[in-house]
Amino acid sequence: MSRNLICAASLAVLAAGAPWTQAAAAYPEKAITLIIGFAPGGPTDAIGRVLFKKVAEELRVPIVIENRPGAGGNIGAQEFLRAQPDGYTLMYGTSSITTAPALFNRQDLNPKTAFVAAGCSVAVPLILLAAKNLPAADARDFYQQVKAQPGKYFMGSSGNGSIDHLVAMDVAAKLDLDFQHVPYKGNGPALTDLAAGNTSFMYSGSFNSALPFIESGQVRALAVTSARRSAALPDVPTLSESVPALKGYDAGTWQVLLAPKGTPAAVLDKLDTALRAALQDPSVRDSLRFQGAEVMDKTPAQCQDFIDSEYDRWSGTIDRLGLEAR
Repeated sequence: MSRNLICAASLAVLAAGAPWTQAAAAYPEKAITLIIGFAPGGPTDAIGRVLFKKVAEELRVPIVIENRPGAGGNIGAQEFLRAQPDGYTLMYGTSSITTAPALFNRQDLNPKTAFVAAGCSVAVPLILLAAKNLPAADARDFYQQVKAQPGKYFMGSSGNGSIDHLVAMDVAAKLDLDFQHVPYKGNGPALTDLAAGNTSFMYSGSFNSALPFIESGQVRALAVTSARRSAALPDVPTLSESVPALKGYDAGTWQVLLAPKGTPAAVLDKLDTALRAALQDPSVRDSLRFQGAEVMDKTPAQCQDFIDSEYDRWSGTIDRLGLEAR
């Protein structure tokens, strides 16, 4: 091929990519749609609305939130799969993106291949809550009692296959615990029944719901499941601190900003920059603290690696337990 033909071919390739490059450089030029796969008013929606109001200010365009609840977040994810990779349709996902595909047998929603991380936002630990009349001094004492009396204790959860259920079963496998699982339709009903003494314990991921029950003495907070103590409950130790067999344990729910596969790197960088700036805003920080949310300091690449590892972790747990959504 002659030098002239090579140059012409190279120019043609550059010209074909030019519209994407120019669009990424000008991004954003119009409103962005943000899909949240959960109902308005829930923990994900509550954090998302506060956070992305500030992200919109950083990007200087409106961000319109569309709630698409159902099937553990899969309804929203399924709709998101059809979005163009131009940065104008995004999804605010939670740890459910790493659990729902296996529970619902939806490998088309595998987060390793279906989406790309635009940024990690926050992580929220679960709180190990016990009924107020349970005679346990701390988490270690509590687990010893459960282990000594297999099948006696009843654990409430926000649903079969929910992150609190999976964490409970993960801990149970590590400590050889046997108890009765009582799945509810959400964190609220499970918490209410625990306060009434109808169950023995639960792992709650909703701080704003649990804190009033803890402060009034209706339930007891024995530990949090994160590697570090929560700023919202500074006097409550971690499982890692309390239980020698759980040294280094770290689990919980988290929230990330996702873009369609193929979204230009320049767009992802702009979204990550705006998200990081929003997470540093004092008013946003105050709201996050009330929700028990801790900022995740990860680059988009680190965020994607984290999502991939969480998918392997929890899909393996789901497979081992033989769980499926019903």
